[in-house]
Amino acid sequence: MLMHEHLGPVVRVAPDELHFSDPRAYGDIYGMGTKFTKQPHLYSCFATDLSVFSLTDPHEATQRRNLIGPFFSRKAILNLENVVQTQVDNLISRLLEYKSTEAANLDFAFRATSLDVITTYCFGLKGNLTTSKGFQNDVLLAMDATLPMIWIFKYFPHLKHFLLSVPEWTAAYLKPGTTGILEQRQQMGAQIDKLLKDPSSLEEIEHETIYHHLLNPQPENQRMPPISRTWLLDEGLYMRFAGSDTVGNVCTVGTYHVLTNPWVHSTLAKELQEAWPELDSAMGYEGLEKLPFLTAVIKESLRMAHGVVTPLPRIVGPTDAEIAGMTVPAGTTVSMGASIVHRISDIFPDPFVFSPERWLQEDSHELERYLVAFSKGPRSCLGINLAWCELYLIFGNVFRKLALDAKDASIENVSFREYFVPIRRGKHLEAYVKARDS
Repeated sequence: MLMHEHLGPVVRVAPDELHFSDPRAYGDIYGMGTKFTKQPHLYSCFATDLSVFSLTDPHEATQRRNLIGPFFSRKAILNLENVVQTQVDNLISRLLEYKSTEAANLDFAFRATSLDVITTYCFGLKGNLTTSKGFQNDVLLAMDATLPMIWIFKYFPHLKHFLLSVPEWTAAYLKPGTTGILEQRQQMGAQIDKLLKDPSSLEEIEHETIYHHLLNPQPENQRMPPISRTWLLDEGLYMRFAGSDTVGNVCTVGTYHVLTNPWVHSTLAKELQEAWPELDSAMGYEGLEKLPFLTAVIKESLRMAHGVVTPLPRIVGPTDAEIAGMTVPAGTTVSMGASIVHRISDIFPDPFVFSPERWLQEDSHELERYLVAFSKGPRSCLGINLAWCELYLIFGNVFRKLALDAKDASIENVSFREYFVPIRRGKHLEAYVKARDS
């Protein structure tokens, strides 16, 4: 943002690459109807080349999304809401095991819960990461160790090809912190091998999974890849990465701001208690999303947490395009970061202040177009409906059932380094936990 303050709303960040800060540019680059392609130089860094996330061609991506999309529709989420609720119940139970003198690491707790949701919802596998001591486990630690490699792979692609070509035990020896990722690959690989050998084994899974869609023949779809172990593994690994860290981070950032703002905390708790007076009764997703202040807290948490913090580069084409009133030649790489949009003071006054009430004004619906934590348009986050369900159930259950007292809370709890998604660079958010009086 500092570059734009000094150089204007359009900054050339490379010989053929422009970054924008004009809010009109976001819709022009990422909005519905755009035919821009993803920049291969960035999206090849994630080592999931066959996943829908890494596909650069917009037509190919659309057909893949049409295949997977129904599994993440609102209707599908509501049908499997109990899968999400079970993992949230596990989170509450684990947090209540903490003694009054021992603070729980909420950062790891939220990320473990979200990864368990993805693991069970998408693949029908048992996650159980919330059972780990201190909510720390090899998978989450491996994610933190692996994500910084993205930028190394971007600028040294040959290193990526080398590490992916050596036996897994060699990679674990060279970078021991990746053990959890390798175990995750092995777990998913074993499931995929079983399904490819005997597709009827899908019937053994307790509920519909992503494989019920990926293994569905598409003879009329010429752009679909052949069903293979590599494709299914790429798709699965991308979903587990994308679906866990982002939601977990939003929960951490939102909880920090709620706990450090007594008015927000008390207002949220009061609304939840009035709407949900008896804890023995159930309060589901559709009930929670009707609560205005809870909704405002979640939206503000999404704004402050941003989701993906790296600008998502697109290549203009096939012809020249107009972006924020400026003609940009075909072949130019363009981008605008979500964190830039979320901090435009003309749209969000006092953008660094956590203010749920900004979403409760008469004209606050106008802000919706600038809440871009899930991106926008044809390449927006596939899991947006699942993410909203998780956020409502986690925030609703945590602040209705638990009395949390942050331990030594400071801005360090939500400061981060940019590795596509945020990685905490300061101390993790911790809190003392007690059951809230019903």
